[in-house]
Amino acid sequence: MKQRLHRLNHQRKTAKKHMEKRLSVRLRVFLVIALVLSSIVIFDIFEGQIGALLACGGFAFGVVIGILAGRMFIIFWHPETQKVISRLDKVGIVILALYVTLEIGRKWFFGHWLHGAELNAFGLAILTGLLLGRLLSMTMQIKKILVAENKITVS
Repeated sequence: MKQRLHRLNHQRKTAKKHMEKRLSVRLRVFLVIALVLSSIVIFDIFEGQIGALLACGGFAFGVVIGILAGRMFIIFWHPETQKVISRLDKVGIVILALYVTLEIGRKWFFGHWLHGAELNAFGLAILTGLLLGRLLSMTMQIKKILVAENKITVS
C-alpha cells in the first residue's frame, strides 16, 4: 500500500511538472468549485430542499454532459515546451454555447417539473456534475498523453 501511494505521488508530481500552468490552475479551480457546490447540494438535501435521488440524478446527468463537454478543450503534447497544453477548438465553442444555453434556460427546461428551491438545488447538482465530469475527462486525457509520451507509467 505504501509503495502504491509513493508511486501515485510520484506520478502526480511528474504530471504537474509536464503540464502547462494554466491547465493545472484550471483543474484546481474546477475541483474547488465542484467541492463547494457539492457541499451546498448536500446541505440542500439535509434541509429538505431537494430529494437525494433527484440530486443524484442531476449530478449523474451533469457528469455525463461534463464528460461529453471534455471535448471543449483540445489537450495535447507540445514538443517544444515538453508540456501538456490545451486550447479551445471550434466544436468546443459550440459545446460551450450549448452549455450556456442550458444553464440560462434551465428554468424553461426543468421548470415544468421542478419549482423554486428544488429547481435551484437541481441546477446546482447538474453544475456540480458538469464540473466533475469536465475534471474527470481532462484528467483522463492528460494521463493518456503523459503515458503516450512515456512521462508516467500506467498503474
